[in-house]
Amino acid sequence: MHFPTYRRIAATGSAVLAGTALALGSGIPANAWTQAASDEFVTPGESRSFEGPDGNSTVLSLGEPVIVTAEDIAHDSGLSLLAKAELTAAAAYAGVSSNHWSQFVTGAAYTQTQNGTFYYNGSRVWVSESYAGYRGSHACFTNYVVWPWSISNVAKSEWGGTSSRSMNCTWNVGQPGYLTTSWGMTATVYSNGTISGSGASRG
Repeated sequence: MHFPTYRRIAATGSAVLAGTALALGSGIPANAWTQAASDEFVTPGESRSFEGPDGNSTVLSLGEPVIVTAEDIAHDSGLSLLAKAELTAAAAYAGVSSNHWSQFVTGAAYTQTQNGTFYYNGSRVWVSESYAGYRGSHACFTNYVVWPWSISNVAKSEWGGTSSRSMNCTWNVGQPGYLTTSWGMTATVYSNGTISGSGASRG
């Protein structure tokens, strides 16, 4: 797989300070170039942008967390009384939270997005599988494509363990007068509520 080089071009919210601290803490200048294989962390309420060599740009964003309360658990009709008691105790101890994330890339004539919701409690993170009565989500889709360009073979996948889960979105880009190219982007969520990712890469 080919990993092109990406340059961080913009950050919003607290991302400027967080990005600078990350770069200085690692001994890398804040304006340094990074590899697609080298993910950058995004904390709640933050966005990061990456510029690709083919003129595309990728943005990774993480919303603000929502804490699951004992009231939420009590009103969940899908849980047994025993499950509600166990979850209420666990939520009081560890605190179950959820957050929404998104990652999108804009090419010359299209935008491709993957997004979703994940749950975490400090020691575990989960997305598509149900745990503690909650299930997250993961979607991968094309926002738009300008003819005569085309997008095909859009697919998503997920992997990882209990401390981190990676979500991947892949697609093919048909360019007029050129061969079709394959692209993909990956974002990884963690049990502490953060997310990491980088620019889209060509396969």
